[in-house]
Amino acid sequence: MQDKQKTIDEKNSREEEGAKASFQKIPANTGGTNTEQVKRRRRRRRKKKASTPAGQGTGRSIQENVKESEQPVKVRDEVSQQLWAVYEKAFLQLVKEPERRLIRGTEKQLGQLERRIARKKKQETHQVLADMKELHKKTEQVGYTVVQRDTAWLKRYRRVVRMLARLDVSFLKKMAPGAVAEDIAAMEKTAVLLRKKSLYEIYKEDYMQYLVGQRIEELMEAEPEKQYPEARGMKRHFILHIGPTNSGKTYQALQRLRQAYRGIYLGPLRLLALEVYDRMMASGIPCNMITGEETILTPGSFVQASTVEILNIREVYDIAVIDEAQMMADENRGSYWTRAILGIRAQEIHVCSSGTAQELLVKMIERCGDTYEIVNHERNTRLEFIPQRYDIEKDVEKGDALIAFSKKNVLAIAAELENRGIKASVIYGNLPPQTRQEQVRLFTEGYNQVVVATDAIGMGINLPIRRVIFMNTTKFDGVGMRRLLAEEIRQIAGRAGRYGYYDIGYVQSAMDMEYVGKKLAEPFYPIKRARVGFPEVLLDIDLELDEVIAAWEKTRNLPMYDKISMAESIQKYKYLKNHKKKIPFMDDRKLVLTLITCPFDVKDRDVLQLWLRYCERPEKQRECPMLPKDFSLEGLESYYKQLDLYTQFSARMDWVIDKEEVAANREWAQHEIGELLKEDKGQFEKRCRICGRPLMWDYAYPICERCYGRIGRK
Repeated sequence: MQDKQKTIDEKNSREEEGAKASFQKIPANTGGTNTEQVKRRRRRRRKKKASTPAGQGTGRSIQENVKESEQPVKVRDEVSQQLWAVYEKAFLQLVKEPERRLIRGTEKQLGQLERRIARKKKQETHQVLADMKELHKKTEQVGYTVVQRDTAWLKRYRRVVRMLARLDVSFLKKMAPGAVAEDIAAMEKTAVLLRKKSLYEIYKEDYMQYLVGQRIEELMEAEPEKQYPEARGMKRHFILHIGPTNSGKTYQALQRLRQAYRGIYLGPLRLLALEVYDRMMASGIPCNMITGEETILTPGSFVQASTVEILNIREVYDIAVIDEAQMMADENRGSYWTRAILGIRAQEIHVCSSGTAQELLVKMIERCGDTYEIVNHERNTRLEFIPQRYDIEKDVEKGDALIAFSKKNVLAIAAELENRGIKASVIYGNLPPQTRQEQVRLFTEGYNQVVVATDAIGMGINLPIRRVIFMNTTKFDGVGMRRLLAEEIRQIAGRAGRYGYYDIGYVQSAMDMEYVGKKLAEPFYPIKRARVGFPEVLLDIDLELDEVIAAWEKTRNLPMYDKISMAESIQKYKYLKNHKKKIPFMDDRKLVLTLITCPFDVKDRDVLQLWLRYCERPEKQRECPMLPKDFSLEGLESYYKQLDLYTQFSARMDWVIDKEEVAANREWAQHEIGELLKEDKGQFEKRCRICGRPLMWDYAYPICERCYGRIGRK
């Protein structure tokens, strides 16, 4: 076996051990020396060196070495003292974490780091960028062990960190010539970020957003109230109608709206706007209905019924009604209620809300400098909870409202009931307004004994319901399945006991009876914060729109206000940016923002593709969508949503369209959907995919137990 030797770098030995450089020769052992013997000899030599007293052997103690390593280091020109201070903070001032493990083989790990960093300087750009994050993480990992335990290697580790800093600076200059490393270092969080990624990656992913965030804070008013100077110049008076569902608060506000010379109703749903329109017209008061999808104009109108998104804050009214104001805390739409309350230009404003929003409404009004009065409303009928479990097989009675939380379950329950001879109306979110109104009429007039609905029933739809039954107590909220909140249960349960039909309303559940009863009895927790929307003043920032929105979302929240979620808008913007053909108006940021905030169902592939076609060639896509080839319920509902999108897009692009054709196609689609729901709901019944046997509406599997057993035996 040839002689083996361990070479220790002369320079490292002088700096770290204070001894002269030497080559430690390991003589060959013809008697069979193996690797294990060599390792033992090395360990004995290291142990001897470590135990050498100060002033002997090496001439310096470990403490002196550590002290020297803490002295300022002269760095090359490319790494300034300001920048080096940040690297020291990142990699040499690591706080001890009790549960964190230390690595083994510190010397070997340091050698590997040196070689990796040295190789990076000779690689192509894409190769350098490939694992810079991993390299920074590894440097921090080794450094933690050096700082906390193996301080003898501190000098060498500092040199490795200095090599990394030089690599970072040179790579930053190569990738972003205009970037200044010292400016990036001035960010408060740069030291922490360096432990996970390179200086260039910090510049690209964090520093630009940091600059945008600073610019955003400069452009945005500190207080949302100041964004509406015209409203601040008025003397507005608010009447807050506070009470639970079925307490008549909206009815009383609408009584006052009838006396307006120029009034407006703002609600959460197109169906509610349509209901107010019908009430006003039935009372002989000319009324317009304007929503994002539909417009009905009446000559000589005094009142407008709209969804809250439609509000034009430049218009002046004498009386306004803002319904369901507790929705100002909603993550996706809450900003529209906040905007209406802060910015509507009306002398008398009636706000209808549950008790959870009273305290926040008062604070907002006081910050605006307006006056207010509170009118408390009590339920007109008593509400009782039945603790016994509801059994759909034997407990169904006339006037029941069975609540599920998906369209699929609603249709399956209705089909199961109608197979037993129990006629059922169905109500869910995708139903067109007239179709939903027809389903309400069939139930109200007694043609259908029960109604099966999603939680859409809880928002202002007046039905003669005797008992509300929760068929399940979980719902999908766009992210995952979760249990119903107390406010959601109260909102839905409050629909039981319609005044004028029943003196008592009942609430029952088919599962989790204790949970429902507990949430109904739970005290009201006040809403603490309202939502604000993306301000158009930020459109002047010279960055991609999705980057500006993302930076705005990361800025600090203002007192009493949170930002709405813009996740879906960013997703739509990326659809436009990555589209196969260039979108002609991408430079018009205000228009792009209008289009990506246009509400439509992105999960419906046909609707999404239609939107992209409109954006791609708006000048050649002005024809009304053709009648669908798919006449199933899903196909007809998708076509109705396409008509909605066509109406909204045409309004945003100022297209001149054939409104009569749109109205005729809309009416046709609603009629066909209504006929499908009226005739035979058996097609929506759950059945085994193999044998076709009927299944219970809440059966968890696509095949029955008998077929499953057969498959298992095979």
